[in-house]
Amino acid sequence: MFFELHNEKIIAYKQLTDADLGRRKTSNQTHIGLFGDVFTYLPNSFEIEDSMLIYNNAVEFLPLNFDRIENPNGSFRSPKIRKGERNEVSVVTFIRDRAKECADNVRWYLFWFGLKGGQPVFFLFNEASNTYKEMTLLGIELRDGIKNRITEHTPQFSPLLNYLEKIVNETGAEIAEELEVIAQTTAVAPKKYREYDMNKAREIFAKIGKEGEFLIERHFAQLKEMGEIVNYKWLNEERESGLPYDFYFENKAGEIIYLDVKTTNYKFAQKMIFSSQEINFATSTDCKYYIYRVYINENGERCVKICTNAKGLFMYIHCKTVDYESTLVNVAKLETVKLAILPTQEDLRFGQQIVLPA
Repeated sequence: MFFELHNEKIIAYKQLTDADLGRRKTSNQTHIGLFGDVFTYLPNSFEIEDSMLIYNNAVEFLPLNFDRIENPNGSFRSPKIRKGERNEVSVVTFIRDRAKECADNVRWYLFWFGLKGGQPVFFLFNEASNTYKEMTLLGIELRDGIKNRITEHTPQFSPLLNYLEKIVNETGAEIAEELEVIAQTTAVAPKKYREYDMNKAREIFAKIGKEGEFLIERHFAQLKEMGEIVNYKWLNEERESGLPYDFYFENKAGEIIYLDVKTTNYKFAQKMIFSSQEINFATSTDCKYYIYRVYINENGERCVKICTNAKGLFMYIHCKTVDYESTLVNVAKLETVKLAILPTQEDLRFGQQIVLPA
C-alpha cells in the first residue's frame, strides 16, 4: 500500500459528537457526519471493502458506506459515513465500539482524507491517548468542538503525513512485501489491491531491479580490477536484453559463468521470482549458473549472497514442468510461467553476506 495523498491535498478533522459516537441515548443516528471539500472525488453513494483506518498505531482495512444528501435542485450536500449492514464491522461501527471502551466524557477526534489510488483514509484517537499528545506537539489545534482542515500550505501538513506514513509502513510491511512479489507475477491486480498500488509496485520494482544490477556491475568492476575475474558483461546495461540471464563473467580458470541478479527491497528471505525461460536456460546450458541475491540487511545496507548450486533445484522444477506440459499436449500449451522460490530452502546454498558499496 503506497501512502500518497490524493490530488485534493486536504486533510479534514473534527471532534466527534456524542451522536457520531452513538453515545446519545435519545439519538438513533446511524452515521458520522463529514464536511466540506474532502472526498470530492467519491461518487454520491459509494461502498468499498478496504478503506483504511489508523488507530492506536495500527492499521485496519474496513468496509465503508459513504453518501451525500440530495437537495431539491439536484445538488448534493452533507457527506457522511454510515454503519452499513447489520453485524458488519464497518468504519463507523469500529469507531463506536472503541468509544464504548472509554468513559462517556472522553473526547474523540477523527481525521479523513484520500490517497492517490482513491482509497479513503481515517485516523482516529482520543484525548487520553499518546497520539493526542503527539498531535498537539505537531501544533494541531484540538479544542472542544473543533472542525478544521489542514492543507498543503499549513505548517502541520507534512509532519502529519510523515507521522501517519510511518505507522502505515511499520504495520503494513507484510503488505508491501506481498505487493513486490505480486507485481512480478500478476498482470491484473488481485481484488484486495488497487490498480494504482500494483502499478506503483511495478514501477518501484523496476527501479530497484536496475539498482541491484548496477551494484553488481560495480562489484564485478572491482573484482576485475583486483584480478579476481578476467572479464564480465552486463547484458541489460543499456536496455532490457530479454535474455534469461543478466550477466556473465569469466573466472581465472577460463570458465564462463551466467547469473541472474534477484533484487528485493526487503530482507534476504523474500521470495525470488523466476520465469520458466530462466529455469530452462539454467538447466540446459553446460556453463555454470549462479544466483546473485541482492537484499537489505538489518543495518539497512545493500548486500549480496551468491548461490552456486541452483541447477539441482531448477532441474527438478524443469522435469516437473515438462511432465505437466505433457499432460496438456492435446489441449493447451504453457507459455511463460512465473515461479516464486524462497532463497532459504535447503536445496539452495548461498554463500556469505557481502556488503555492497553504497
